Amino acid sequence: MTHFSRCLLAWAGLLLLAGNAHAQTVGYGDWQLHLPANRPLRLADTGDRLYVTTENAFYFFDKKQNTSQVLSRRDGLNGGHVDALAYDSLTRQTVLVYSDANIDVLRPNGSVRNLSDVQRKLMQGTIQGGKVPVKQVSIGAGKAYVSTSFGVVVVDLKKLEISDTYTNIGPGGTVVTVYDAAVANGALFLATSVGLLRGSLTTNLLDYRNWTLYLPTPLGAPDQRVYSFLAVEAGQVYAAIDGNAHSVYKYIPATPPAQATWQPVPGTEAQQYRRLRSSGTGLLIMDDQAGVRRLDRNGGVTTVVPPAAGSSSIEDAVRSRDGNYYVANYSLGLERTAPGAGKTPEFFVANGPQTSLAYSLLADARSNKVDVFTGGYSERYFFLESGPQNGFYEYAGGQWTNYTDKVFPSTTDFPNPVRPVRGTRTPNGTLYVANFGSGLLEWNGVKNFRLFDDSTPAGTPLQGTFSIPGRVEITDLAATPEGKVWVVNRHLRNNGRSGLSLFDPATTTWQVIPFALGFDALDRIALDDNGYAWVSVSRKTDASSVGGPAIGLYAVDPSPTAPNPPRLFNTSSGLPDNQIYELAKDRRGFIWAATIKGVAYFREPEGPFATTQGFTQPFVTRGEGTGFNALFSEAVRTLAVDGADRKWFGTDRGLWLFSPDADEALLHFTTANSPLPSDRIVDVKVNDKTGEVWVATQAGVVTFRGTATVTEGPVKCTAVFPNPVRPDFAGTLGISGLANNALVKITDVAGHLVYATTAAGGTVTWNLTNPDGQRVRSGVYLVLSTDADGKNGCVSKVAVLSK
Repeated sequence: MTHFSRCLLAWAGLLLLAGNAHAQTVGYGDWQLHLPANRPLRLADTGDRLYVTTENAFYFFDKKQNTSQVLSRRDGLNGGHVDALAYDSLTRQTVLVYSDANIDVLRPNGSVRNLSDVQRKLMQGTIQGGKVPVKQVSIGAGKAYVSTSFGVVVVDLKKLEISDTYTNIGPGGTVVTVYDAAVANGALFLATSVGLLRGSLTTNLLDYRNWTLYLPTPLGAPDQRVYSFLAVEAGQVYAAIDGNAHSVYKYIPATPPAQATWQPVPGTEAQQYRRLRSSGTGLLIMDDQAGVRRLDRNGGVTTVVPPAAGSSSIEDAVRSRDGNYYVANYSLGLERTAPGAGKTPEFFVANGPQTSLAYSLLADARSNKVDVFTGGYSERYFFLESGPQNGFYEYAGGQWTNYTDKVFPSTTDFPNPVRPVRGTRTPNGTLYVANFGSGLLEWNGVKNFRLFDDSTPAGTPLQGTFSIPGRVEITDLAATPEGKVWVVNRHLRNNGRSGLSLFDPATTTWQVIPFALGFDALDRIALDDNGYAWVSVSRKTDASSVGGPAIGLYAVDPSPTAPNPPRLFNTSSGLPDNQIYELAKDRRGFIWAATIKGVAYFREPEGPFATTQGFTQPFVTRGEGTGFNALFSEAVRTLAVDGADRKWFGTDRGLWLFSPDADEALLHFTTANSPLPSDRIVDVKVNDKTGEVWVATQAGVVTFRGTATVTEGPVKCTAVFPNPVRPDFAGTLGISGLANNALVKITDVAGHLVYATTAAGGTVTWNLTNPDGQRVRSGVYLVLSTDADGKNGCVSKVAVLSK
């Protein structure tokens, strides 16, 4: 069995549809994608499976089980977003073309053949492509024809190689954009930016003179609609135009081919065609108003899938061998309609976040919930163009709940806040959401919430930015162990009123911290073990910027009587730069700052007001980057601390894991070596209960199953995963629930030691080998653990089956 097919089996049922979903445990060191699969664009029917590419993900739908599985690089694929796909029934292969023109061929045995020639040439500049070079992929005569912005790429599906690239095939040898292709009666037909082209497959199609042009697009008319869709049904070639009120056109051959014509087909008129498809029983015509119609061989037109109520966004459709129609409905998800009049369609919407928008994360170990906030602001605090009200998404128990106005349209159920950017949870589980434009949201669930805005309710000290009523920009929050909430209100009013306050939910009272320079333009916050708050001043580069230049960060004493005055830290205090992206406290109580030029930490246990010491920049002595300060040349946009006190850093060049002192780079993940959908890391947080590292990227959210957890409360006996261990298991065994930093020994039942280590937080992993590096024999093994003092002992068992 190949690696790819093993992965498919291992992931089957990961993302179940229509209410049948359930959680699945992900192995240590493995990834899980949390991308929305609810906006389908293209389909490929392979029989029992239907491959679906969506706006953000690629998955297959099992028709018998009504389940789906998201596929990515972790499953053997070689690209990110799939722009086009098609299935060849002769070779039983599925062709995937990614947005960067990389090509994968999924073979019947489950293996993947990658063809990266075109992608490589695009990157080298030997082929000039547009921003979206891939338009479509079509199958004909054992070959796949990839339509692109620079011509046609021909893939031989028997030899599994790129056999030709037709580029300069327009009039006079010009480069044309090809939107679609079709093969019929020994000829290749192309829908292009200059019109419809036809060339005989027995001629040299690299020579533009061997192509015949029909229905040419007038030059100098960039808004002129072009013929974008082609399909072959029963040997007949059909074309449709992109927009405008037209009919489907049928090719009428002649000898010589230059005298052939394209004639409109009565009854096929539409305002906006979406796709033409062969079905074996007639040509499928997709458009926004009429749904899916079928043109039979006698010229009759029948509606086979009417447009769904509340939706006019059909992108693709196929007819399955069992007669069912599957429709890519952009608004409503994957649709299945049985043949016959009056049949009620079924909709399959994968459980997941509603969109790929992710500005920040909150991973709360106490509640074991993770929240994704979709709002945000730019590098210089301008509103993002992604839209102001996209809600937030919550993951708990293996399921996503989307708190959006689409799911909860009534504002009495959900207030639909403007730009929710960050959140925190108090010990009782209440979620507080910072909104960049609509104040503070206290959230205990649907219909159970409170809003705090500009002086509303009475006594609220929050202020609107630039004195604009209702525009209350909250940039960050932090909950204290006592259940109070620190609130950072960036208001830029320069009126001597502080934007930093401490809210007590029990009494609905506020303590406003006295004003200091920059306290009207604060950004991020973290709390230390002394009860002090660390807050950064907005990232500005010059004195002319609103709020003034970046001046660093403050340590703040909230004592209501005789507090220490705020202490300012900047580059003269050891920071690598005054422009700060995030602050965090590690397991030892150190305060870490992620800046535009690397990271630094404050390590004095007596606190910032009892010492003159400043920040220290970690120096890398081992691993990648040796001989320099950690990530000294990187804009470190986010950081997180795991159960072993290791540091996760997010940059524009991927995700990094460093040792506790950041003196050694342990891991570096990018799109090239992991399923990360983007190298631009927006946020990273660790769920200490599970060890999962949640990563928000520019293109969506993924998780990495880390090996470090934190055990809270009394130590219970350990949990072992997987247990039993199957003979074909090639991953890592995990033992969690240990005392933090526990001493662990693994023996056979006769007491022979096979493995010993110290836990990373509350978890250890074992690669199932003995001291000689060989896989252990089948049998029962004992996991013996104690805390660092030799107390809180625990014995667990694991059954191992080896080949």
